[in-house]
Amino acid sequence: MDEVIETKGTVETIIFQADDSDYVIFRLNREEENETITVTGHGPVPLTGDRIGVQGRWIQHRKYGRQFGAIAWQRIDPDTIEGIERFLSSGYVRGIGPALAHRIVEAFGTDTMDILSHDPNQLLTIEGIGEKKLALISESFYQEKQLHDLALELETHGASGRYAARLLQVYGDDASYVLHQEPYRMIREVEGIGFKTADQIALSFGMEPQSGERLEAGLEYVLFDMTQNGHVCLPWEELLRRAVSLLHVDGLLLDDALTELIRLEQIMTAEYGGTTYLYTANAYKAEQCTAERLLEMVELPPLKVKTHIQLFLDRWQQSCQFSLADGQRQAVEQSVETGILVITGGPGTGKTTIVKTIIGLAEEESLRILLCAPTGRAAKRLAETTERQAMTIHRMLGLNGFYDGMQQFDYNESNPLKADLVIVDEVSMLDLEMMYHLLQALPPSCRVILVGDADQLPSVGAGAVLHDIISSGKIPVVRLETIFRQKNGGGIVTNAHRINRGAMPVLDGEDEFRFVAISDEASGADQISRIYKEEVALAGDEFSVQVLSPMYRLECGVDNLNRLIQAQANAAAAGVSEYAKGTVLFRVGDKVLQKKNDYEKGVFNGDIGKIWAIQKDVIYVRYPEQDVRYEGKDIDEITLAYAITVHKSQGSEYHTVIMVLVNSHYIMLQRNLLYTAVTRAKRRVILVGTEKALQAAVSNVRTSRRFTLLAQRLRQEDLW
Repeated sequence: MDEVIETKGTVETIIFQADDSDYVIFRLNREEENETITVTGHGPVPLTGDRIGVQGRWIQHRKYGRQFGAIAWQRIDPDTIEGIERFLSSGYVRGIGPALAHRIVEAFGTDTMDILSHDPNQLLTIEGIGEKKLALISESFYQEKQLHDLALELETHGASGRYAARLLQVYGDDASYVLHQEPYRMIREVEGIGFKTADQIALSFGMEPQSGERLEAGLEYVLFDMTQNGHVCLPWEELLRRAVSLLHVDGLLLDDALTELIRLEQIMTAEYGGTTYLYTANAYKAEQCTAERLLEMVELPPLKVKTHIQLFLDRWQQSCQFSLADGQRQAVEQSVETGILVITGGPGTGKTTIVKTIIGLAEEESLRILLCAPTGRAAKRLAETTERQAMTIHRMLGLNGFYDGMQQFDYNESNPLKADLVIVDEVSMLDLEMMYHLLQALPPSCRVILVGDADQLPSVGAGAVLHDIISSGKIPVVRLETIFRQKNGGGIVTNAHRINRGAMPVLDGEDEFRFVAISDEASGADQISRIYKEEVALAGDEFSVQVLSPMYRLECGVDNLNRLIQAQANAAAAGVSEYAKGTVLFRVGDKVLQKKNDYEKGVFNGDIGKIWAIQKDVIYVRYPEQDVRYEGKDIDEITLAYAITVHKSQGSEYHTVIMVLVNSHYIMLQRNLLYTAVTRAKRRVILVGTEKALQAAVSNVRTSRRFTLLAQRLRQEDLW
């Protein structure tokens, strides 16, 4: 490899600046050779006219020829009259334009930079500079110099200077202190800096690889990272194994660091079955309090009702012109006998009918009722089926920020909800933290009904709440198993239950449930994009048809399918605005998905909308309830949604589901994933892939184990 060399010069122009990273291409006039070269690399974007020093290697681009591949660059304070004037005119210092820059340099010459740094009051002698202008110039120059000095400090330690602006935004004058003394704070406090980046910076600033601070930070990171992957806790040995792999240190040293974290109660423990389980403090509190509150609710006395339940049910059946099955009647009766009730069952088993009946009974009793669900889409469906107001749990509780790593809500233990009955739908999607906050916000006498399909995929967040509650055997559960006749979609319901029992679905060829075999995945991806376009034409609505895939990667993954479907369903056309963000191209008319909760905008993870306008660097998306504007880094929150993962589809319902089942996704092919995908469809399911992949999905009951002790706590087993 060519040796690293250094060169100096003046930036002539910025050729390219990536939207989704800090990759930059610019032209540099080299001082030593008096030649202009192309520089490529990652770092803070220089300004035209900057004098910079660049370290890097010569590279040969197959299309653009010889370039200088930069490892790092730093701005050099100008030391000539021409350079100083060019710098002051560049826009770095607010309040100084070209004319004023010329007057300043004319007055102070090569002493200008020193005067700006140490005696800026001398600028008051310059025409056009008064006290107000001086304050603006001084503050701007100080901020710019601070940014430059911190970036230089990072670069000289082998870390990227691009973090300087974020560090100054969070820490101000204390940024250098944090880098030297408390670098691992950045993981919690600086957006975009995770453990690996903070660790690289810490080590470059002299942190000892075996220092207690580094080991403790690594252990906390591993534990927190695992909660982001669905686990509430982690066995001691599993945490150590992962931490050894991350930190490359002796396990005995980590044992000592872990013991110290436990002593400080930054990590909590529970002993069960001869194994020590480790928790973050927040996860421990959430699991313990959730179990305690659920057990308290089981002990609530039966609700004193004026209505005779059996007479009400008879009248209800007559008014609705249908008959309730024994299990449905039992569920309604139990809803007033206990403080908490779980209603679970697959598609077509009458969960919605029970909910509507319980609402009718509660309204007859003049109870205050709240209906909610974990996601906006699920809440919208609940509102449509019950013809009552329903909302997300976040909105119902009134999210008002975060404190110490946990969401904070307006409604909580000190300010409970004004409700006698809360009905929660799609509980399989409910994670432990959200369940904790919901239960904390209930008044002592309030009753809760949890409705969901226990066989669907678990929540994206930590925990397996519905599964744990049911398996504990301590919470009243009504299991619905009778499948009622369906006017439409009966084949889907039947096949969903077959899949759930481990039987292959019955394929009807052309109608409700069909299978399209592919010979290879590249042509299969093309075929999926064509099927999507055909089905949208039949349904008359792109939101009624959804492609689902188990993975993002590979030819039949979400990312590639979105590109192919976009080319088929919303191809480039004259006059249609576009916007490129990294590898994703957005176009007016595209279907897009919100990737994370944004409480300020009022859009949430999984919400799907349509781009209706693009103006320069701003994208406008129309959601069912509102229009949302995206610009700058906010555009990272959305992605194309012609194809999405099965997890992202939870809580939704579509006219037609096109499900991808290919061999390369083998690791993700599980029964509950296929079952969840199929139950998203109302009228038509089209499976596209191979028979081998379909058989693998149906037969594979293996699910990723989630470490949680909620069921054991509900059973009040010995935990210490």
